[in-house]
Amino acid sequence: MFGFSRLSSLLSKSSSTETKVYLFLDQVTLSHHQFTLLWKSYLKYGADSEQFTDALAKLQAIEHQADKLKREIEQTLYRKTLIPDLRSDVASLIEQTDRLINRQETVGLHLKIERPAIPYELHEDVLAQIATIADTIDHTILCAKSYFTDLQRVQEYHQKVIAFETDADEACTRVKTHLFNLDIPLMQKVQLRYFFDRIDRVANLAEDISDRISIFTLKRAQ
Repeated sequence: MFGFSRLSSLLSKSSSTETKVYLFLDQVTLSHHQFTLLWKSYLKYGADSEQFTDALAKLQAIEHQADKLKREIEQTLYRKTLIPDLRSDVASLIEQTDRLINRQETVGLHLKIERPAIPYELHEDVLAQIATIADTIDHTILCAKSYFTDLQRVQEYHQKVIAFETDADEACTRVKTHLFNLDIPLMQKVQLRYFFDRIDRVANLAEDISDRISIFTLKRAQ
């Protein structure tokens, strides 16, 4: 495909830029791994635990590293790349993908600050919701990597992202339904709904990114 050869040439002009793009995408995978550990630690040990503090610190370190890589990639794209019509697509992809990490870090910080009391009855539902987010993010990253390496697989991963995001929406609905059936104060329910909705928004953003990659791919194929 003509678009694939042009995109390959974009990265091949600088092996260091190519390496940084893949390292950046790997930060997203690492961030959700830490996000999962952070929630498991919070549910089991609480916000004051060493496990939770360590997971949050590592998540923040990943966010810092991702921001550093993002700036370096963007500078290289606009200073050295000779294909202007591709620069904005790649820069937009990097910018939007970085938000996946930022959103998870923000949820982690609010957990530390607000310390919501999560009834034990909800723990399994919460972890199930986070697991569906992981599937959505993982396939979004596969979709992104395919955009740089194998355009023909982008649509395959895009469709899987759509399916997993639907699962994530259903998981969010389940945990909130269970929440509002519990005999706990309304204000506690409202606070917890805030967290569950913001976890779900990570999956929504991942799907938005996958949608955008699909459009970029169609542009390259023309």
